[in-house]
Amino acid sequence: MRNEKILIVDDDPAIRRLIWKSLQSTGILIYQTDSVDKTIAIKSRVTFDLFLLDISLEHENDGYHLAQLIREENPTVPIVFLSGKKEEKDIINGYEIGADNFITKPFSPAVLKAQIVSILDRLKVYLKDAKEAPTVDICHGIFRFDQKRYQFFKNDQPIKFSSKEIQLIRFFMEFPDQVFSKEQIYSSVWNDGEFDANTVMVFINHLRSKIEDDPKQVRYLKTVWGIGYTFLPEGETF
Repeated sequence: MRNEKILIVDDDPAIRRLIWKSLQSTGILIYQTDSVDKTIAIKSRVTFDLFLLDISLEHENDGYHLAQLIREENPTVPIVFLSGKKEEKDIINGYEIGADNFITKPFSPAVLKAQIVSILDRLKVYLKDAKEAPTVDICHGIFRFDQKRYQFFKNDQPIKFSSKEIQLIRFFMEFPDQVFSKEQIYSSVWNDGEFDANTVMVFINHLRSKIEDDPKQVRYLKTVWGIGYTFLPEGETF
């Protein structure tokens, strides 16, 4: 039986009830709120393993604001947006803020359940790997990955990443100077069903915005046209 705690933040009681019904058989402990203030209050008392956020609460973009607050406090906890917003710009904005997944309404309760369980299972593996990881840091050039604390550094300055971003940069740190296709990257880091090239590209852009000196002049996380991407920690150019 599972015992993870998740927080559903949605101002529609029917949606919250539907999510609760879809997850109640899993043993997941489900908490619910319908506003920013209530969410801030409860997360100060309870440590959650996953946040399921609507975007439009009392105000149109409250969910984005909440995600930013959560990310500032915990860079690795999974955040899933469940929203009626379906425009590409809204979905990309969600990922850029630090979401691990973006599900649009209307949704299938069974699919939502499978996605939530999959994310929590990967989180369990992630935490187990972090606990059992070697204490030796992975170091390449100006970059360092602390395998004990699951933290990434550039020039000894820590860089904040979401849970998926830290898994992605660890993947590249483990295999520097190697070229990987989008499919290989997705399979290694996401490993959760149908390949999504756009997700890989969005997260590559996230990493570039954080590790490159100038994201418009890429030196480290290079595109290999027609194939995929390679991480060049020494900043070599082709």
